[in-house]
Amino acid sequence: MKTSLQFFKDMGVCDGAYAVLERVFGQAGVTEFDYAQGYQLMLGMMDQLEVDAAQSGEPGHDTAQGWLQWCYDLRNRPEAIMYFGDHIEEDLFRTADGHLHETLEAARAHDRSRYAELRRDHAAARVINGVRFDEGGAETWEVVDPAQDDLAGFDAFVWHDSTTGLNHRTDSAADAVAFNASQAEILDAIDAAERAARVERRIIDESGVFSVWLCSSCSAATPAKV
Repeated sequence: MKTSLQFFKDMGVCDGAYAVLERVFGQAGVTEFDYAQGYQLMLGMMDQLEVDAAQSGEPGHDTAQGWLQWCYDLRNRPEAIMYFGDHIEEDLFRTADGHLHETLEAARAHDRSRYAELRRDHAAARVINGVRFDEGGAETWEVVDPAQDDLAGFDAFVWHDSTTGLNHRTDSAADAVAFNASQAEILDAIDAAERAARVERRIIDESGVFSVWLCSSCSAATPAKV
């Protein structure tokens, strides 16, 4: 990963550290510095860095360790890896469940499949049976939809509560309606989770040493002053 003085400025380096970097670049007689090489060079300047950092007065950057931590974190910032535009967008995509895919289409298909499975499991778990008693006390069960069916003709209602693992029985139609409504909220949550699901693509720097995962539909974040 390449660096330059403008790179560090745009990444939001503090003024004290920037002054040190100016000296390092000047003494080396270069306008660009390899990140890994520069980081090792900074490690060999700890005593001088400690003196310069103490004079900065900036919280978090008033110690050499604070400066080094900021520099270390650069390797995990997408905007740093992508700064010069020579990064590589790999054909490797990651869904939120940690699965890796070779194409964006495969990743999205995987997400569609897993959320469809969640809906199927949910549908199986929210079945409500309406119960009718005959004159001899025998029961007839019928799957009902409280959102659409007339429940007035049923004597009881039975469903499996997936949250407790137990069957629930009630003679109250209101209880059945309430259970159905709560299950609809779960379905809404599954739908919301699918809409928010991110597919990330692996981005590597031109050297192939440093990599980050970046939302496939996102651009690099704007550098922030630290």
